[in-house]
Amino acid sequence: MKGNLAVVPPSRGRAAGDESDLPRLAAPPAAFSVALMTPWDQQCGNAEYAKRLAVGLERFATILPFDMRNLIDGEKRISRWELDRYFRDLVAAVNRSDADLIHIQHEFCFFARRIAPANRRFLQVMKQLRKPVVISLHTWLKSMSRAQRNRVSSQLLETALHGHRNRHIAAALRRADAIVLHSKDTHKYFVETFPDMKKRVHVVPIPIERAVTEVTEPPLRKNPRDTWVMVPGFVSRYKGHGHVLSALRHLPDGFKLVVAGGVHPKDKTGNDYWMDLIQQADVWGLQSRILFTGFLASAADQAAILEQADVFVLPYDEVGQSGSAVLADVLSYDRPVITSRARSMFVYRMDKDTAFSSIATDVGDAEQFAATIRQCARFEPQLYAETRQHRATARMRYSLANTQAAYERIYRGVLAGRTV
Repeated sequence: MKGNLAVVPPSRGRAAGDESDLPRLAAPPAAFSVALMTPWDQQCGNAEYAKRLAVGLERFATILPFDMRNLIDGEKRISRWELDRYFRDLVAAVNRSDADLIHIQHEFCFFARRIAPANRRFLQVMKQLRKPVVISLHTWLKSMSRAQRNRVSSQLLETALHGHRNRHIAAALRRADAIVLHSKDTHKYFVETFPDMKKRVHVVPIPIERAVTEVTEPPLRKNPRDTWVMVPGFVSRYKGHGHVLSALRHLPDGFKLVVAGGVHPKDKTGNDYWMDLIQQADVWGLQSRILFTGFLASAADQAAILEQADVFVLPYDEVGQSGSAVLADVLSYDRPVITSRARSMFVYRMDKDTAFSSIATDVGDAEQFAATIRQCARFEPQLYAETRQHRATARMRYSLANTQAAYERIYRGVLAGRTV
């Protein structure tokens, strides 16, 4: 079937079956309703984040999720007529809902396959919505920042080109009552680029919160003699699994790479990347030292696997993310976390007492990367004590309860008609 786009009617709160997977907060009667426009009933990191966020939001509001599709899937040919109908129906359903305000989880691929059409569609949607709107901007593209030029003529030309290239997304964002970013770093770029919107922009990091608290039998169980070096999340090229493979060659045989996830169903290069990893493992003779979990059936299964990690590694490339839900996930466990130097990996390290909640290294240097993994996995007393305290502070500071409080302030300010 081509296209197959349809608007999924909202359910009250989380989807059926999710209640056992997410912690509940004591909730007084809801004061108002929020239409949450986001991927919801699909395999998607944003959907997982949205459901977890909804747990906190439901403490003070009724959440009405409206499922948005990831349109990047190259296997389906979707006509412009089908897209027009899909977004027309989606906007109409949101406008008809009982929601007092709308919260959009923004990624470019939720509006079109390519950036320019996505920005045009985003502006069209914003013009048609009839309620106050809060936007969470998850990705900041390099093309959205203004280049710094020395010559006045170059500055004028760059300003003109930048304004033309970003005119649709700029116009769409100016229609928002509040804009949420996930890092101080992205906030800096945003305010430098759109200074007129400064008063409406807020930084609310992705919450660090355990998805489940109950114990379940893990799908895989670690050998007590092994050390698990774990990369959680979807298996995508930008995640840098190959860097860990290279480092594994410089580590003792007991160190195993655990790839805790499967290929994203909408990643057009995902299967090729998976095969590249297997082929490289074959060439280096590492077959017995790599464990692929594949997709994990539930949040409880995922937690049972992550609990067994000795060290988490996130060797991500720079892709413009404002924050990382996977980084938030792994910080909820009391394990060392090693990352690349991608800017999104520093979200929780911007305070003096959380600066070493994770450790960044040059993941392209296999020997250095391996040495850092070995140092963290051995829990060297001084290093472990310092980083453990910083992780504990990060978990308290960026908890779901604090995230909930931040969004409540933003929502109430928007509903009161204030510039928040």
